[in-house]
Amino acid sequence: MSAIGTLYLYQAVPSTNRFVPYTGHGVIGTTHADDIESLVNRVIEKGVPTYLLKEIGLIVFPRHVDGERYVGDVIEFVDDPSVVEGENDRSGTIHKDGTTIHWNSVCWRRPDGTFEFAYDHPQFGDDRRRVDTGIFDRLSDLRDEPVSAVEDAFHRRHRYVQYLVQEGLTDFDDLFSVLADLETNEAATVERLRRQTGTPDNPHLEVGTGDD
Repeated sequence: MSAIGTLYLYQAVPSTNRFVPYTGHGVIGTTHADDIESLVNRVIEKGVPTYLLKEIGLIVFPRHVDGERYVGDVIEFVDDPSVVEGENDRSGTIHKDGTTIHWNSVCWRRPDGTFEFAYDHPQFGDDRRRVDTGIFDRLSDLRDEPVSAVEDAFHRRHRYVQYLVQEGLTDFDDLFSVLADLETNEAATVERLRRQTGTPDNPHLEVGTGDD
């Protein structure tokens, strides 16, 4: 999910120490932090006002264990405290400088290497739709679109990711070339990919009817 407007995609990694939230554009920044509370303390130490933390879209905590690199947690800040009711190790509240900050896990890695999401949907093989994340509502507000349109766009882009995995597209240049083409002209790019793979009815390659 790319950053839009002032909704920042923020990555917390243990080997870098960069923070660039003041441009007014969507950015990806990094800093040194092992968990969400450490990250909040670190960015505030750098002079970032606590109210700006709510402008961060997602926080990604990578892990590097026994030579394996993977995403350990993906966390969001939320305005609605009901999202973190019944607080556990997957959501919580931080009080800092007179400000209350609510956070919630969007995705996390299980011990067996699979991932748990704060979102269920029949398109994922789930029995029902369950939304325990505020990200769709935030994007809906930013884009002046109904939540249903944001969710439809998410599912379509999730299918694109499935296509990339299916095709084994892991080369950096090739991968970002496809992503850039999808952003520039989604319909033309999908049609080109269909021709390349010889699968005009590939269910992973479907174009939306709206501008998302």
